[in-house]
This record gives sequence, C-alpha cells and structure tokens, in this order.
Amino acid sequence: MALANTEEKIMTVAVKQLEDTHQALVEAVHAGDWQQVSSLDGVCRELVAQAMAQEDRDDQALADALDNLLTTYREVVALCQAVQGKLAEELQDLQRSKQGAKVYQMFG
Repeated sequence: MALANTEEKIMTVAVKQLEDTHQALVEAVHAGDWQQVSSLDGVCRELVAQAMAQEDRDDQALADALDNLLTTYREVVALCQAVQGKLAEELQDLQRSKQGAKVYQMFG
C-alpha cells in the first residue's frame, strides 16, 4: 500500500510539474517573452517524456494535462502565425517605401 501511495505521489508530482510549466508558458506567451516561451517549450518536452516513461502513470491525469498543453500550443502557433503575417506586411511596406524613395531620387 505504501508503494502504491509513493508511486501515486510521483505521478502527481510529474503532472503537477507539467501543469506548473504549462502555466508559466501561458504567462510567458501573454507577456510576449519569446525567449522564455522557447525555454519553457524545452522543459515541457522533457516533462512530457518523463511522464510518458513512467510505467505506473495516471493516464487520465496525464491526458488532461496534455490536452490543456495542446490547447495552449494551438494558441501559441496561431499567435506566432499572426505575428509572422504582421511582420511580413511591415516588410512589404518597407520595401515599397524603399522603392518609392529610389524613384523619387531618380526624378527629384
């Protein structure tokens, strides 16, 4: 019985660490701290691998934590795509302005 409690506590700790890292990831995304997002992404990957490697894992608790993490990653990817699109527009505007300045210099 004590061994089962110890294993349950280990899994609870693994899921808790994953949930805590997930929350830190959400906060970093909202703060726009992309270096922290990158760092936490690596930590999440390690924690997921560790949790998956445990033989006596609580599959339901792990599935719930992974589902929440998946939702966050979808949001992060959508946000990154939006930022990428905005930056692409800004770059195109800059290139048009640069071309306009060259034409003005030629005829001005």
